[in-house]
Amino acid sequence: MDLAENDCWVEVRPLITSKLETSHFTPIFFTPVLDTLHNLGKPFRFFVVAPRDNGGDGGGGERALVRFFFQFSDEQTRVQMSNVMRTLLDVEVVGGANPPKHQYRFCVDLELAKNYALPVVLSGQRQELVVNLVDRLTASMAGLGVCVEVVAKADPNAALGIQKFVYDKLSHKSSSSGVSALFLDPLADLVGAGIGKDPQGELSTVAKSGRSGQNKGVDPWSRELVKNAELKFASNLFTCQILVFGNSLQSVQAVKKALPAAPTNRFKTSKTTKKPRQCPITVLRAPSRYVVNNSVLCRLWWVLPLSILLLTWFFGLFNPLRFVSSVSLLSVVDLGFLVFVVSLAVCLFLVFRRRNTIVLSTQELSQIVGLPTAIAKLPIALGKVPVSRMQLGSEHIEEEAREQEAKEVSFDKEEVSEERSQECTSLSSRRYLTSDGEDSLSDF
Repeated sequence: MDLAENDCWVEVRPLITSKLETSHFTPIFFTPVLDTLHNLGKPFRFFVVAPRDNGGDGGGGERALVRFFFQFSDEQTRVQMSNVMRTLLDVEVVGGANPPKHQYRFCVDLELAKNYALPVVLSGQRQELVVNLVDRLTASMAGLGVCVEVVAKADPNAALGIQKFVYDKLSHKSSSSGVSALFLDPLADLVGAGIGKDPQGELSTVAKSGRSGQNKGVDPWSRELVKNAELKFASNLFTCQILVFGNSLQSVQAVKKALPAAPTNRFKTSKTTKKPRQCPITVLRAPSRYVVNNSVLCRLWWVLPLSILLLTWFFGLFNPLRFVSSVSLLSVVDLGFLVFVVSLAVCLFLVFRRRNTIVLSTQELSQIVGLPTAIAKLPIALGKVPVSRMQLGSEHIEEEAREQEAKEVSFDKEEVSEERSQECTSLSSRRYLTSDGEDSLSDF
């Protein structure tokens, strides 16, 4: 098992013996770190690896080993974010700890089931009922030989899609209604994403009028969706790519089920690769929102075949009326051409299908990109050598022992010197008495 050669990796280890306060067990304790990454505007990678449990040899006894890594775009960002995590969180950040490289048989690329304006984690829930979903994700990975890779980058322009969703809901407008919408909406989305502004200029106005109660024809469910979308719009947004690697589809599905899900939205499989793939890839690229594919290319499956049929019919090369009139060579050619066009439409639909981009708010991303908090309750080991703050205490005890020993040695030296001084005094007094006695005898 090789190591990923990149100096911008760090390993984050929660301290096992640290006593976290109850308020620290909330799922938003990692949000300050994500807000800092959002302000930097640079891509980053969050990598969680859980090797297969081979009899508990992962360094944690009966606990399965789970390790957490971050990769940053440059050395300056790595140093800055390491200091931020050390300051804000009760963790140890190990610089230069590269994650192990391994080949997995299956790779599942995830996407959102619905528009990213609908959150996968609902806001406004009671604080005591909200749990840290990273604990559930970590427990589902332990000992299965899987890993989760999340690449994210701040994307302020993603708010345009939420504005458009709110506009469509409040104005009862569908993006696929009308001939003009089929051709103008993709162009408007593409231009708006390019300039980072609202091309229609009226989305905010319609949203404000909906909040003020002027759109009374909106049903309650749509109003609830709009409310959740507006709450997500007010948060920092990240465009993400989420990959789950494993050696079996059962283990990958178990990890995918542990990801956050809500009645409004959830994660689903976009593509499954069934060939060995080495993970992680050292090259860090910003994830894409697939603006060109979702705005233009996804409509080629019907635009291109329909255009071919109309052009061939206009020039007399194709005539569907021949099927009804008579059975001839031309009718057989027309039938074969029609089968070809239908096959082309199916292929274009599979290749350029619309993909629901993963755009998450800070609160949603903190339920995936984060650290476990119920450390004592989870059957996991955090790092090959569990790190604790008892090391600092033991060093302090050893230092106190050295000082005490030095004090005892100095005290012994003082006692010895004092005894020697007393002996010298007694000897001098004896000599004085002896000399007096000799003088007295001589006089006698």
